[in-house]
Amino acid sequence: MKKGLIITLALVFVLGIAGTAFAANPFVDVPANHWAYGAVAKLAKAGIVDGMGDGTYQGARNMTRYEMAQIVAKAMAKADKADAANKALLEKLEAEFAAELNNLGVRVSNLEAKVGSVAFSGDGRVRWQDDDSNDTTTDLRLRLNMTAQVNENTTFYGRFMAMNSNEFGSTSNDKCQVIDANFTIKNFLNSDVTATVGRFSQKFLQVGHFADTEGMVDGAKVEFGNKVKATVGYADFDAASNLWEAVFINADYALSKATTVSAMYVNEKQDPIYDVWGVGFTTKLNKDWYLAADYSKNTDNDYPSDPVLYVGRLGYKGADQKVVGSWGAYVEYLKAEEGALPVDLSGASVPIYDVKGWNVKYETTLAKNIVLEAWQTFNQKYASSSTKAPSYTRVQINYYF
Repeated sequence: MKKGLIITLALVFVLGIAGTAFAANPFVDVPANHWAYGAVAKLAKAGIVDGMGDGTYQGARNMTRYEMAQIVAKAMAKADKADAANKALLEKLEAEFAAELNNLGVRVSNLEAKVGSVAFSGDGRVRWQDDDSNDTTTDLRLRLNMTAQVNENTTFYGRFMAMNSNEFGSTSNDKCQVIDANFTIKNFLNSDVTATVGRFSQKFLQVGHFADTEGMVDGAKVEFGNKVKATVGYADFDAASNLWEAVFINADYALSKATTVSAMYVNEKQDPIYDVWGVGFTTKLNKDWYLAADYSKNTDNDYPSDPVLYVGRLGYKGADQKVVGSWGAYVEYLKAEEGALPVDLSGASVPIYDVKGWNVKYETTLAKNIVLEAWQTFNQKYASSSTKAPSYTRVQINYYF
Protein backbone atom coordinates (compact mmCIF):
# COMPACT_ATOMS: atom_id res chain seq x y z
CA MET A 1 0.00 0.00 0.00
CA LYS A 2 2.76 2.42 0.95
CA LYS A 3 4.68 1.42 -2.19
CA GLY A 4 1.64 2.12 -4.37
CA LEU A 5 1.08 5.49 -2.65
CA ILE A 6 4.72 6.45 -3.19
CA ILE A 7 4.53 5.50 -6.88
CA THR A 8 1.30 7.48 -7.26
CA LEU A 9 2.78 10.55 -5.59
CA ALA A 10 5.91 10.23 -7.73
CA LEU A 11 3.81 10.08 -10.90
CA VAL A 12 1.83 13.13 -9.81
CA PHE A 13 5.06 14.99 -9.06
CA VAL A 14 6.64 14.05 -12.42
CA LEU A 15 3.49 14.84 -14.37
CA GLY A 16 3.19 18.13 -12.50
CA ILE A 17 6.70 19.10 -13.50
CA ALA A 18 6.07 17.97 -17.07
CA GLY A 19 2.83 19.88 -17.18
CA THR A 20 4.60 23.01 -16.01
CA ALA A 21 7.54 22.59 -18.36
CA PHE A 22 5.53 21.73 -21.45
CA ALA A 23 2.27 23.60 -20.88
CA ALA A 24 3.31 25.92 -23.70
CA ASN A 25 4.97 23.68 -26.30
CA PRO A 26 7.62 25.82 -28.02
CA PHE A 27 7.40 23.60 -31.11
CA VAL A 28 3.70 24.24 -31.70
CA ASP A 29 3.06 26.28 -34.86
CA VAL A 30 2.09 29.93 -34.52
CA PRO A 31 -1.27 30.13 -36.40
CA ALA A 32 -1.17 31.73 -39.86
CA ASN A 33 -3.48 34.57 -38.77
CA HIS A 34 -1.51 35.39 -35.60
CA TRP A 35 -0.67 39.09 -35.19
CA ALA A 36 3.01 38.24 -34.58
CA TYR A 37 3.64 37.64 -38.29
CA GLY A 38 2.57 41.16 -39.18
CA ALA A 39 4.60 42.55 -36.28
CA VAL A 40 7.75 40.70 -37.38
CA ALA A 41 7.25 41.83 -40.98
CA LYS A 42 7.00 45.45 -39.84
CA LEU A 43 10.16 45.13 -37.75
CA ALA A 44 11.94 43.51 -40.70
CA LYS A 45 10.95 46.41 -42.95
CA ALA A 46 12.39 48.82 -40.36
CA GLY A 47 15.68 46.88 -40.35
CA ILE A 48 15.27 45.65 -36.77
CA VAL A 49 14.79 41.97 -37.69
CA ASP A 50 17.40 40.08 -39.72
CA GLY A 51 15.46 36.81 -39.84
CA MET A 52 16.28 33.21 -38.96
CA GLY A 53 19.73 31.83 -38.26
CA ASP A 54 20.54 31.78 -41.98
CA GLY A 55 19.75 35.51 -42.22
CA THR A 56 16.38 35.11 -43.95
CA TYR A 57 12.82 35.75 -42.80
CA GLN A 58 10.89 32.58 -43.63
CA GLY A 59 7.49 34.12 -44.18
CA ALA A 60 6.32 31.50 -46.70
CA ARG A 61 5.42 28.94 -44.01
CA ASN A 62 4.12 28.85 -40.48
CA MET A 63 6.78 29.12 -37.80
CA THR A 64 6.90 27.38 -34.45
CA ARG A 65 6.86 29.42 -31.27
CA TYR A 66 10.51 28.49 -30.76
CA GLU A 67 11.45 29.86 -34.21
CA MET A 68 9.45 33.00 -33.61
CA ALA A 69 11.20 33.49 -30.28
CA GLN A 70 14.56 33.26 -32.05
CA ILE A 71 13.54 36.15 -34.31
CA VAL A 72 12.27 38.19 -31.36
CA ALA A 73 15.54 37.59 -29.50
CA LYS A 74 17.52 38.94 -32.47
CA ALA A 75 15.22 41.95 -32.68
CA MET A 76 15.71 42.66 -28.96
CA ALA A 77 19.43 43.05 -29.63
CA LYS A 78 18.61 45.93 -32.00
CA ALA A 79 15.94 47.57 -29.85
CA ASP A 80 17.94 50.80 -29.67
CA LYS A 81 17.36 51.29 -33.41
CA ALA A 82 13.58 51.12 -33.05
CA ASP A 83 11.31 54.15 -32.87
CA ALA A 84 8.56 54.42 -30.25
CA ALA A 85 5.97 52.53 -32.32
CA ASN A 86 8.33 49.65 -33.15
CA LYS A 87 9.53 49.49 -29.54
CA ALA A 88 5.92 49.04 -28.44
CA LEU A 89 5.53 46.31 -31.06
CA LEU A 90 8.70 44.58 -29.86
CA GLU A 91 7.54 44.74 -26.25
CA LYS A 92 4.30 42.99 -27.20
CA LEU A 93 6.29 40.26 -28.95
CA GLU A 94 8.52 39.91 -25.88
CA ALA A 95 5.46 39.45 -23.68
CA GLU A 96 3.86 36.96 -26.09
CA PHE A 97 6.95 34.73 -26.34
CA ALA A 98 8.37 35.31 -22.85
CA ALA A 99 8.40 31.59 -21.96
CA GLU A 100 10.21 30.62 -25.16
CA LEU A 101 12.68 33.49 -24.77
CA ASN A 102 13.37 32.30 -21.24
CA ASN A 103 14.11 28.80 -22.55
CA LEU A 104 16.54 30.36 -25.00
CA GLY A 105 18.28 32.06 -22.09
CA VAL A 106 17.10 35.55 -23.11
CA ARG A 107 16.10 37.70 -20.17
CA VAL A 108 12.93 39.72 -20.75
CA SER A 109 13.12 42.62 -18.30
CA ASN A 110 10.32 44.76 -16.91
CA LEU A 111 7.54 42.53 -18.24
CA GLU A 112 6.04 42.59 -14.76
CA ALA A 113 5.65 46.37 -15.09
CA LYS A 114 3.53 46.12 -18.23
CA VAL A 115 -0.23 46.20 -17.88
CA GLY A 116 -1.59 43.43 -20.09
CA SER A 117 -0.97 44.27 -23.75
CA VAL A 118 -0.94 48.04 -23.27
CA ALA A 119 2.08 50.08 -24.39
CA PHE A 120 2.65 53.78 -23.67
CA SER A 121 4.75 56.46 -25.38
CA GLY A 122 4.66 60.22 -25.62
CA ASP A 123 6.24 63.47 -26.69
CA GLY A 124 6.67 67.01 -25.42
CA ARG A 125 7.21 70.25 -27.32
CA VAL A 126 8.37 73.79 -26.60
CA ARG A 127 7.52 76.18 -29.46
CA TRP A 128 8.20 79.82 -30.26
CA GLN A 129 6.60 81.59 -33.24
CA ASP A 130 6.40 85.10 -34.66
CA ASP A 131 4.69 86.62 -37.71
CA ASP A 132 6.76 89.89 -37.72
CA SER A 133 3.76 91.93 -36.62
CA ASN A 134 4.53 91.88 -32.89
CA ASP A 135 2.41 88.74 -32.53
CA THR A 136 4.90 86.47 -30.75
CA THR A 137 3.86 83.40 -28.74
CA THR A 138 5.61 80.66 -26.81
CA ASP A 139 3.73 77.53 -25.90
CA LEU A 140 4.08 74.06 -24.44
CA ARG A 141 2.50 70.77 -25.49
CA LEU A 142 2.41 67.28 -23.98
CA ARG A 143 0.98 64.20 -25.70
CA LEU A 144 0.57 60.74 -24.20
CA ASN A 145 -0.08 57.78 -26.51
CA MET A 146 -1.54 54.40 -25.66
CA THR A 147 -1.67 51.30 -27.88
CA ALA A 148 -3.47 48.13 -26.81
CA GLN A 149 -3.78 44.80 -28.60
CA VAL A 150 -7.38 43.70 -28.10
CA ASN A 151 -6.96 40.44 -30.04
CA GLU A 152 -5.13 39.13 -33.12
CA ASN A 153 -7.01 41.48 -35.44
CA THR A 154 -8.08 44.42 -33.29
CA THR A 155 -5.95 47.26 -31.93
CA PHE A 156 -6.93 50.29 -29.84
CA TYR A 157 -5.03 53.57 -30.12
CA GLY A 158 -5.55 56.59 -27.89
CA ARG A 159 -3.79 59.93 -27.58
CA PHE A 160 -4.28 62.59 -24.93
CA MET A 161 -2.98 66.14 -25.42
CA ALA A 162 -2.45 68.95 -22.92
CA MET A 163 -1.38 72.31 -24.37
CA ASN A 164 -0.74 75.87 -23.33
CA SER A 165 -1.14 78.00 -26.45
CA ASN A 166 -0.47 81.35 -24.79
CA GLU A 167 2.58 82.81 -23.08
CA PHE A 168 4.41 81.05 -20.24
CA GLY A 169 2.70 81.70 -16.93
CA SER A 170 -0.76 82.17 -18.46
CA THR A 171 -3.55 79.60 -18.35
CA SER A 172 -6.15 81.50 -20.38
CA ASN A 173 -5.72 79.22 -23.41
CA ASP A 174 -4.84 75.96 -21.68
CA LYS A 175 -6.66 72.97 -23.12
CA CYS A 176 -6.77 69.22 -22.58
CA GLN A 177 -8.19 66.94 -25.26
CA VAL A 178 -8.51 63.33 -26.27
CA ILE A 179 -7.35 63.74 -29.86
CA ASP A 180 -7.29 60.04 -30.82
CA ALA A 181 -9.45 57.17 -29.60
CA ASN A 182 -10.06 54.50 -32.20
CA PHE A 183 -10.27 50.79 -32.89
CA THR A 184 -8.60 49.32 -35.97
CA ILE A 185 -9.75 45.92 -37.20
CA LYS A 186 -7.66 43.97 -39.69
CA ASN A 187 -9.24 41.27 -41.87
CA PHE A 188 -12.57 43.03 -41.42
CA LEU A 189 -15.45 40.63 -42.17
CA ASN A 190 -12.86 38.01 -43.19
CA SER A 191 -11.60 40.17 -46.04
CA ASP A 192 -8.40 42.05 -46.85
CA VAL A 193 -10.05 45.25 -45.62
CA THR A 194 -8.83 47.17 -42.56
CA ALA A 195 -11.53 49.18 -40.78
CA THR A 196 -11.07 52.05 -38.30
CA VAL A 197 -13.82 53.56 -36.17
CA GLY A 198 -13.70 56.33 -33.57
CA ARG A 199 -11.53 59.47 -33.47
CA PHE A 200 -8.55 59.21 -35.80
CA SER A 201 -6.05 61.17 -37.90
CA GLN A 202 -6.38 61.65 -41.66
CA LYS A 203 -3.94 62.77 -44.34
CA PHE A 204 -4.64 63.51 -48.00
CA LEU A 205 -2.23 63.39 -50.93
CA GLN A 206 1.55 63.42 -50.42
CA VAL A 207 2.57 66.75 -48.87
CA GLY A 208 -0.57 66.93 -46.72
CA HIS A 209 -1.16 70.69 -46.97
CA PHE A 210 -4.88 70.26 -47.69
CA ALA A 211 -5.27 68.06 -44.63
CA ASP A 212 -2.96 66.11 -42.34
CA THR A 213 -4.69 66.13 -38.98
CA GLU A 214 -3.36 65.19 -35.58
CA GLY A 215 -6.47 63.26 -34.56
CA MET A 216 -9.81 65.07 -34.14
CA VAL A 217 -11.62 63.31 -37.03
CA ASP A 218 -14.71 61.43 -35.80
CA GLY A 219 -16.15 58.68 -37.97
CA ALA A 220 -15.25 55.49 -39.79
CA LYS A 221 -13.01 54.52 -42.68
CA VAL A 222 -11.87 51.40 -44.50
CA GLU A 223 -8.51 50.78 -46.15
CA PHE A 224 -7.93 48.20 -48.85
CA GLY A 225 -5.89 47.37 -51.92
CA ASN A 226 -2.39 46.20 -52.63
CA LYS A 227 -0.79 48.10 -55.50
CA VAL A 228 -3.46 50.80 -55.28
CA LYS A 229 -3.99 51.55 -51.60
CA ALA A 230 -7.32 53.27 -51.03
CA THR A 231 -8.96 54.83 -47.98
CA VAL A 232 -12.70 55.52 -48.06
CA GLY A 233 -14.58 57.06 -45.16
CA TYR A 234 -17.36 59.15 -43.71
CA ALA A 235 -16.49 61.46 -40.83
CA ASP A 236 -17.28 64.63 -38.93
CA PHE A 237 -14.28 66.98 -39.11
CA ASP A 238 -15.93 69.68 -37.00
CA ALA A 239 -13.82 68.94 -33.90
CA ALA A 240 -10.73 69.96 -35.88
CA SER A 241 -11.98 72.65 -38.26
CA ASN A 242 -14.89 74.29 -40.03
CA LEU A 243 -15.25 71.31 -42.35
CA TRP A 244 -18.29 69.40 -41.14
CA GLU A 245 -19.53 65.93 -42.09
CA ALA A 246 -17.95 64.70 -45.30
CA VAL A 247 -17.34 61.62 -47.40
CA PHE A 248 -13.77 61.20 -48.58
CA ILE A 249 -11.44 58.97 -50.56
CA ASN A 250 -7.68 58.98 -50.87
CA ALA A 251 -5.72 56.59 -53.09
CA ASP A 252 -1.98 56.00 -53.45
CA TYR A 253 -0.37 54.11 -56.34
CA ALA A 254 3.30 53.12 -56.52
CA LEU A 255 4.44 53.78 -60.07
CA SER A 256 7.89 52.46 -59.14
CA LYS A 257 10.12 51.99 -56.11
CA ALA A 258 10.96 55.69 -56.36
CA THR A 259 7.63 57.30 -57.28
CA THR A 260 4.17 57.28 -55.70
CA VAL A 261 1.15 59.17 -57.06
CA SER A 262 -2.01 60.07 -55.16
CA ALA A 263 -5.57 61.23 -55.78
CA MET A 264 -8.22 62.47 -53.35
CA TYR A 265 -11.83 63.64 -53.20
CA VAL A 266 -13.67 65.28 -50.27
CA ASN A 267 -17.36 66.20 -50.42
CA GLU A 268 -18.93 68.03 -47.49
CA LYS A 269 -22.50 66.88 -46.85
CA GLN A 270 -23.75 69.34 -44.21
CA ASP A 271 -24.01 73.03 -45.16
CA PRO A 272 -21.53 72.31 -47.99
CA ILE A 273 -18.60 74.63 -48.54
CA TYR A 274 -16.02 72.14 -49.76
CA ASP A 275 -16.24 69.88 -52.80
CA VAL A 276 -12.57 69.23 -53.42
CA TRP A 277 -10.52 66.95 -55.64
CA GLY A 278 -6.75 66.76 -55.85
CA VAL A 279 -3.68 64.93 -57.11
CA GLY A 280 -0.09 64.66 -55.90
CA PHE A 281 3.18 62.75 -56.17
CA THR A 282 6.48 62.04 -54.42
CA THR A 283 9.60 60.82 -56.20
CA LYS A 284 13.03 59.96 -54.81
CA LEU A 285 15.70 61.63 -56.91
CA ASN A 286 18.37 59.54 -55.17
CA LYS A 287 18.91 58.09 -51.68
CA ASP A 288 19.07 61.57 -50.12
CA TRP A 289 16.90 63.91 -52.19
CA TYR A 290 13.18 63.84 -53.01
CA LEU A 291 10.64 65.93 -54.89
CA ALA A 292 6.97 66.20 -53.89
CA ALA A 293 3.97 68.19 -55.09
CA ASP A 294 0.20 68.44 -54.45
CA TYR A 295 -2.62 70.23 -56.29
CA SER A 296 -6.26 70.52 -55.20
CA LYS A 297 -9.30 72.55 -56.28
CA ASN A 298 -12.51 73.44 -54.45
CA THR A 299 -15.37 73.27 -56.96
CA ASP A 300 -18.21 74.02 -54.54
CA ASN A 301 -20.80 76.55 -55.79
CA ASP A 302 -20.04 78.86 -52.85
CA TYR A 303 -16.72 79.58 -54.56
CA PRO A 304 -17.43 80.20 -58.27
CA SER A 305 -13.74 80.98 -58.82
CA ASP A 306 -12.82 77.38 -57.91
CA PRO A 307 -9.96 78.30 -55.55
CA VAL A 308 -6.85 76.12 -55.76
CA LEU A 309 -4.07 75.01 -53.45
CA TYR A 310 -0.75 73.86 -54.83
CA VAL A 311 2.67 73.20 -53.37
CA GLY A 312 5.99 71.99 -54.75
CA ARG A 313 8.74 70.79 -52.40
CA LEU A 314 12.39 69.81 -52.80
CA GLY A 315 13.69 67.99 -49.73
CA TYR A 316 16.85 66.43 -48.33
CA LYS A 317 16.79 63.41 -46.01
CA GLY A 318 15.37 64.12 -42.53
CA ALA A 319 16.37 64.03 -38.88
CA ASP A 320 16.43 60.59 -37.26
CA GLN A 321 15.53 61.03 -33.59
CA LYS A 322 17.83 58.13 -32.68
CA VAL A 323 20.91 59.46 -34.52
CA VAL A 324 22.54 62.55 -33.00
CA GLY A 325 23.58 65.06 -35.66
CA SER A 326 21.31 63.69 -38.38
CA TRP A 327 19.44 66.41 -40.22
CA GLY A 328 17.06 67.28 -43.02
CA ALA A 329 15.71 70.29 -44.86
CA TYR A 330 13.28 71.31 -47.57
CA VAL A 331 12.29 74.35 -49.58
CA GLU A 332 8.80 74.70 -51.00
CA TYR A 333 6.66 77.15 -52.91
CA LEU A 334 2.96 77.19 -52.11
CA LYS A 335 -0.16 79.04 -53.11
CA ALA A 336 -3.42 78.72 -51.18
CA GLU A 337 -6.29 80.79 -52.53
CA GLU A 338 -9.06 81.91 -50.20
CA GLY A 339 -11.55 79.07 -49.81
CA ALA A 340 -9.22 76.37 -51.12
CA LEU A 341 -9.07 74.45 -47.85
CA PRO A 342 -10.29 74.32 -44.23
CA VAL A 343 -7.11 75.77 -42.73
CA ASP A 344 -7.30 74.02 -39.35
CA LEU A 345 -7.03 70.64 -41.08
CA SER A 346 -3.87 71.56 -42.93
CA GLY A 347 -0.62 69.74 -42.25
CA ALA A 348 1.31 72.89 -43.14
CA SER A 349 3.45 74.25 -40.30
CA VAL A 350 3.16 77.84 -41.56
CA PRO A 351 0.06 80.05 -42.18
CA ILE A 352 -1.68 78.85 -45.33
CA TYR A 353 -4.81 81.01 -45.75
CA ASP A 354 -4.98 83.34 -48.77
CA VAL A 355 -1.20 83.28 -49.15
CA LYS A 356 1.53 82.53 -51.65
CA GLY A 357 5.28 82.42 -51.15
CA TRP A 358 8.30 80.39 -50.12
CA ASN A 359 8.84 78.28 -47.02
CA VAL A 360 12.06 76.69 -45.73
CA LYS A 361 12.38 74.07 -43.01
CA TYR A 362 15.46 72.72 -41.21
CA GLU A 363 15.60 69.97 -38.59
CA THR A 364 18.37 68.23 -36.66
CA THR A 365 18.72 65.77 -33.79
CA LEU A 366 20.39 67.57 -30.87
CA ALA A 367 20.55 64.51 -28.64
CA LYS A 368 18.91 61.12 -28.69
CA ASN A 369 15.12 61.65 -28.88
CA ILE A 370 15.49 65.46 -28.91
CA VAL A 371 14.87 67.13 -32.29
CA LEU A 372 15.07 70.81 -33.21
CA GLU A 373 12.80 72.06 -36.03
CA ALA A 374 12.70 75.54 -37.60
CA TRP A 375 10.58 77.13 -40.34
CA GLN A 376 10.92 80.47 -42.11
CA THR A 377 8.75 81.99 -44.85
CA PHE A 378 10.04 84.37 -47.55
CA ASN A 379 8.43 86.76 -50.01
CA GLN A 380 4.97 86.16 -48.59
CA LYS A 381 2.03 87.80 -50.38
CA TYR A 382 -1.71 87.57 -50.15
CA ALA A 383 -2.98 85.35 -52.95
CA SER A 384 -6.06 87.50 -53.48
CA SER A 385 -4.28 90.84 -53.86
CA SER A 386 -0.57 90.10 -54.35
CA THR A 387 0.20 92.67 -51.63
CA LYS A 388 2.83 91.94 -49.01
CA ALA A 389 1.84 89.53 -46.23
CA PRO A 390 3.65 89.06 -42.89
CA SER A 391 6.56 86.64 -42.89
CA TYR A 392 6.48 83.86 -40.33
CA THR A 393 9.12 82.23 -38.11
CA ARG A 394 8.66 79.08 -36.04
CA VAL A 395 11.20 77.24 -33.89
CA GLN A 396 10.46 74.26 -31.68
CA ILE A 397 12.18 71.47 -29.77
CA ASN A 398 10.50 68.08 -29.63
CA TYR A 399 11.19 65.52 -26.88
CA TYR A 400 10.22 61.87 -27.52
CA PHE A 401 9.84 59.24 -24.82
